Amino acid sequence: MKMEIELLREGNGVIVPASFSIRFAPSSHLIAVVRRFVQSFYAEILGDSELSSRLALVTHELLENVVKYGTTASAMLGVSIRQNDGDDHEVAVTIRNSASAENIAEAERLIAEIAAADDTFAYYQQQMEIAAEREHGSGLGLVRIAAEAGMSLSSALRDGEFEIEARAHYTPPRSS
Repeated sequence: MKMEIELLREGNGVIVPASFSIRFAPSSHLIAVVRRFVQSFYAEILGDSELSSRLALVTHELLENVVKYGTTASAMLGVSIRQNDGDDHEVAVTIRNSASAENIAEAERLIAEIAAADDTFAYYQQQMEIAAEREHGSGLGLVRIAAEAGMSLSSALRDGEFEIEARAHYTPPRSS
């Protein structure tokens, strides 16, 4: 079966709305494969290579968390890009899987700390110093998403799975 998808571009070259979700068995090997796919997807849809690279980093960090902290052989990645009013667009990257109560509590604590930080980048630098003293794992993935990609983070339990969502608004570049 062959599937054809027609992409409709706005006047500024951005294709919206656009979204996809995939369910997969988490593995270290798939992180690189999915990152390449989503970076190409973001570049095609958004027409902005810098933004596409940042969003690929976000996706990569969330996928690493699924592989490291997931407790089942199934996870879901979702990406959504939509236009709000005027030139404002919103991107959401969501990851969902099962995790231990301890890992869920730690992720929720970290997301709350990031949200409460007055300066996300200063908080990130502080966490890097703390991570340098740890023997196992840096614990920097979620902080990196907020500091380097400028995305807000939220979490929820949905259908018995733990979900983390990274969300940001952006204005696409003007085409010439």
